[in-house]
Amino acid sequence: MPDETQQQPQSDDETKQAGPQADQAESQADQAGPQAHQVESQADLAEPQADQAESQADQPESQAGQAEPQADLSESQADLAESQADQAEVEAEDVEEEEAKLPPIVATAEDSGLLKKKVTVTVPRVRIDAKFQEMFGKLSETAQVPGFRIGRAPRRLLEKRFGKEVSEDVRNALIGESLVSALEKAGLEKTIGEPELKLDEIKLPDAGDLSFSFEVEVPPEFDLPQIQGIKVTRPKLAVTDEHIQEYLEQLRQARAHFEVAEGPAAEGDVVVGGAKITVEGLEPVDRPGLTLRVAPGQVEGLPLVDLGKALCGKRAGESASLTIKVPEAHPNEAWRGKNATVDIAVSQVRRRHLPELNEEFATSSGFDSLAELRKYLTQRLEHRLEEEVKQSMRDQVCRYLLDNTKFDVPAGVATRHAVGVLRRRYVDLLHRGAPREKIDENLAQLQAAAAEQSLIDLKLMFIMDKVAEAEEIEVDDAEVNARIADMAAANKRRPERLRQELESDGSMEQVRLSLREEKALDRLLEQAEVTEQAEEAPKPPEGEGQAEAGAAGAEAPEPEPEGEAETSAASGAAPEAAESADEAEAPGKPTERSTKNGEPPEQST
Repeated sequence: MPDETQQQPQSDDETKQAGPQADQAESQADQAGPQAHQVESQADLAEPQADQAESQADQPESQAGQAEPQADLSESQADLAESQADQAEVEAEDVEEEEAKLPPIVATAEDSGLLKKKVTVTVPRVRIDAKFQEMFGKLSETAQVPGFRIGRAPRRLLEKRFGKEVSEDVRNALIGESLVSALEKAGLEKTIGEPELKLDEIKLPDAGDLSFSFEVEVPPEFDLPQIQGIKVTRPKLAVTDEHIQEYLEQLRQARAHFEVAEGPAAEGDVVVGGAKITVEGLEPVDRPGLTLRVAPGQVEGLPLVDLGKALCGKRAGESASLTIKVPEAHPNEAWRGKNATVDIAVSQVRRRHLPELNEEFATSSGFDSLAELRKYLTQRLEHRLEEEVKQSMRDQVCRYLLDNTKFDVPAGVATRHAVGVLRRRYVDLLHRGAPREKIDENLAQLQAAAAEQSLIDLKLMFIMDKVAEAEEIEVDDAEVNARIADMAAANKRRPERLRQELESDGSMEQVRLSLREEKALDRLLEQAEVTEQAEEAPKPPEGEGQAEAGAAGAEAPEPEPEGEAETSAASGAAPEAAESADEAEAPGKPTERSTKNGEPPEQST
């Protein structure tokens, strides 16, 4: 008994100790539960991540699998293109072989006037039948004939249904194919302009050969004079105060602004109004919203040499009228050689106001003083002298060639090619940097007397072409691009815009020809016998100051109300310049005095 009594308290102590241990174990069990869930959750999360990683690992393989068919497709397309090219080459060879089997075209040439040949062409019947076979063969593949599937209609039905159209196509194709061949066979590889062909009078015969004739102008045959050792004088030029003052005056003219005037128009003013052009036998043409300088100019490509005289003294509300004979060089063939009346209704007179030539004028141009502006202009004129000297020597060579080369150019030939002469002169004026109003005045006077001047220019063109051939002179695209950039810079224009205008009116070829002639003249100068001339003062290039100040506007130094108008250079009018005289400024002070090819960089204020 005593032992049992002593053991009872010991059991109570153990129980007291076991309680907290059990609670601790339970608490640990409770904590282990969330941890187990967290581990399980992390395991669940890791599983899609593992799947994603596996998927990403598979992507390059999948992309490689997709790239392989694309590569195969590209290779297949390349093979197809190569196959088509080979097929086209084979077809071209087949056509050449078939062409070689056909009897040749016969062409003969005979004189039909001065610098003109009449070419007679005979196309054998076999060639005509072969062309019909070719045309109907192509037609049968696409023609839709009721009652037949495409490609199944018999030839007789095609001839009945489409015979007239196919016959015209055959005639046109045969004529087009035979023209170049006929010129070669007749020994007329070089001609002037396009053949004079009366297409409507050429009929395709039902039987027998096709014969037709056309006329073509040819260059004259002549011998060049001695072109080595031509005697040339090199002028010595010096810039004087008088020429600097003249340059400054041109800058003032370009910087002028215009204000509405109440009085009559005077020389140097501009008038705003509309024009009505009436050409005999044709409907009148109205041209409203024109801005015209009181000076020689153009309206609708018509050279109005007396425009200044007609407008001088006119007030707003009054009108002026001029009558001229439309030159043969006018781009509108329906107007050529006819009498035209230009009635101008004046709605407003604007007077030119020139800025004072003082220190403020110089500083507004970016110079510290008028003396500094004068110094800069002196340097600029001196840099221009070498080009003027070279041009003078080129002119002497041209005069020698004209005086010592004997051949005739009919007036009619020169008249027909007057458009090209005007384009050539326009390109030359652009290259010299002449302002718009000077170009208009020059071309208006030139077009009015186009026949006489065209005769001289066309003769010189023939001579220089022969010189260029003899000296093996060629012009590449890089030289043409450089010349266009120079012309654009001289006229403060964008080269790409000027290129578009030259291409649109057909003057681009004149740029190339002008370059070729210039290179030929320089070659002759290299071989010339040059003597120095006594020193004399130069005359500043006409319009140089105004060109430096900025291009003039449309037909006068203000922009037309309707914006920039497009005018064909073929009519003798220059393409419109974006700048107006209101925007024109004198050359700004150069930030650098470095030069390129001896010419200071163009400056802007």
